[in-house]
Amino acid sequence: MTGPDRGDIGVPHSRPDRNLVWLTSFPKSGNTWTRVLLSNLTAREGIDNDRFVSIAGSISSNRAAFDQASGLPSSDLTDDEIDLLRPGFYRAQSRDALVRIFVKVHDGYHDSGNGEPLFPADCSAGAIYLVRHPFDVAVSYANHQGHTDYDRIVRQLNDPAHIMAGGSKAQLRQRTLGWRGHYLSWQRQDEIPVLTVRYEDMLADTAGELRRMAQFLDLPEAGDDALIAEAVAESSFERLRAKEDEHGFRERPEATGRFFRAGRAGDGWNVLSAAQRQALLDVNGDVMEELGYRA
Repeated sequence: MTGPDRGDIGVPHSRPDRNLVWLTSFPKSGNTWTRVLLSNLTAREGIDNDRFVSIAGSISSNRAAFDQASGLPSSDLTDDEIDLLRPGFYRAQSRDALVRIFVKVHDGYHDSGNGEPLFPADCSAGAIYLVRHPFDVAVSYANHQGHTDYDRIVRQLNDPAHIMAGGSKAQLRQRTLGWRGHYLSWQRQDEIPVLTVRYEDMLADTAGELRRMAQFLDLPEAGDDALIAEAVAESSFERLRAKEDEHGFRERPEATGRFFRAGRAGDGWNVLSAAQRQALLDVNGDVMEELGYRA
């Protein structure tokens, strides 16, 4: 988790009731990197060159923030009861924010249990959907969990009932809907405007993709090449790894050696077996083709 949001980060705008930008993705698809890029681009008092305090916003499953906003101990509630309260939690976050904040999301787009979307459009400035080749996601997700059981990870990516956290864990339950289901759920909803960004395109042209995101969000920095270049330089994987090595990173799971690891594309082809790749293709092939991902 990140610390409290800094008031000097973000972008004032004409819809003060819609302050939340959803950065949504299946896990290990470049979400945190995107949040760092946007936070560094919009830092009102300049980029902090040493620490990660310039990361604006947190994750939608932040249990401590939910407890504080709701006034209820989530440990006394079931996961389904929590989901019923989450739309109100996000509206409160948006109402209390003075600027747009970037909220990391690993939940698929689904209702809260009573027909209301978990992520309400009336507090949403928009959503940026980050997607990454599922072969590479599998390798990175296994590292994130601290193991190399890729068969288990492939089953998770393919499982529409895949769940992260929940119960007594540090984060609220996140129903990902699986890699394919996550993508389709956000693409098929028509309540919140969505910009889809491929992780591979971010690697190939970070400045260009950051500019495209800034334009989508109507950020004033979108036309400032110098600010975009500075944000890209400060958000490079080399720079982020150096910061993590020196200061640590609060979002790194205990089982993970390093949060900001390789930051490259293509590992899945070298690490996964032919059978594991085929299992991913069998379930996700239609979406992979839609996104231009080779099988």
